[in-house]
Amino acid sequence: MTLDSTQGDPAILSALEHLSGSWSWGRPPRLLTLTRRSTQPAVPTTLAGGVGSQTASDLLEQWIDKCRRHRGLVDVQRDLGVDAVGVAFETGDQHVLYVMDRSGVEYLVEGQRFSTARSAAGANLGGQALGFLAEQIAELTWRLAGWPAPAAGARIRDMWPKPGLVDLDDDELHDRLATDAGHVRLLAVASIDGVAALNGTSAALSSPGDQRVYQAVKRDADVLLIGAGTVRAEQYGPTPLSALQIARRRSMGLAPYPTVAVVSRSLDLDLTGPLFQRHTGRHVPPRPIVIASAAAAASIDPALDERVDLVVAGETDVDLALAVQQLRSQGHQRLVCEGGPALASAMTQAGLLDEISMTITPQLLAVPGPRITSGPSGPAPAANDWQLQRSLIDERGNLFLRYTRLPR
Repeated sequence: MTLDSTQGDPAILSALEHLSGSWSWGRPPRLLTLTRRSTQPAVPTTLAGGVGSQTASDLLEQWIDKCRRHRGLVDVQRDLGVDAVGVAFETGDQHVLYVMDRSGVEYLVEGQRFSTARSAAGANLGGQALGFLAEQIAELTWRLAGWPAPAAGARIRDMWPKPGLVDLDDDELHDRLATDAGHVRLLAVASIDGVAALNGTSAALSSPGDQRVYQAVKRDADVLLIGAGTVRAEQYGPTPLSALQIARRRSMGLAPYPTVAVVSRSLDLDLTGPLFQRHTGRHVPPRPIVIASAAAAASIDPALDERVDLVVAGETDVDLALAVQQLRSQGHQRLVCEGGPALASAMTQAGLLDEISMTITPQLLAVPGPRITSGPSGPAPAANDWQLQRSLIDERGNLFLRYTRLPR
């Protein structure tokens, strides 16, 4: 096996190969941290060693428990500049060095007593053999090393209720945006003059900072609600998550990926689109849910029926309140509505939204376009007053607002 040139840090792999070359047989498992500094290459450091017959999994579990209970331990490791975390152990006549960096890239070095070590970097390297260790390594890496630095233009700081000057890391950003179980949140973006989409999508309005907020909001969602029109226009599919992001979700008791639920009145969905493809890997997104009326469900295409879980809500039209009730009865307590405008409008009219996470992008477009909600005219829903809970800003001037609906 060789290094995948598109993934991983060659210095980390080189350090592991050097350690493998000087392997001392008969030692108990060791927990390793790797620090990359400008003045020297990555250097593996033994953070902890096994005791007696303790296995690699036991050692990892012990340190995960320490990290969960002692925030100070995590802070010290991050201050030391940890870039990767791994475990070294023996199994039969083979020794294994298995490491993950703060981007979720895995490194695997395997050596035999009388043969040259094999090494690789990439994703899902461990397969079934190292599957459980991968889960533990991912959580430890997230806790001890933290998230990668944000992309250029994506640094975010507090504005209100208390201004801040320190860039928020992904955990701090998530804390600012975390929601309560049972809430339905709308996720939206618009220009200064209120345009929410160009050519049917919001891609031109997004930015690196907006993508960070988008990911933070989705990170604790059980279900992502989206309209069929948006699925068609955006070629919508599951957002890939790193091993660290999945570890963060699992630590909260969530499934590795949120479920995508498509609201469709006609069931006119393209089965060749990315949402309906079969996925491979250690963790795969769940089957999408399609929410439809009984009339539409009666004539569902058998090919579509094989690839989705159908939720029937309403007789001749989709009853969104009933759909939300059914999703909650299945255990989905945190729902994020990604739109588009017609679905957001219907959710508003039905009084189903509890929160809004809104990005105002510093663009003045002066072109026709939909708002974040658009639909047939009708009476304003009752008790539709909202209160600002939080505002953030990124270095490009994108403003992130979090509103909650006032009690009815």
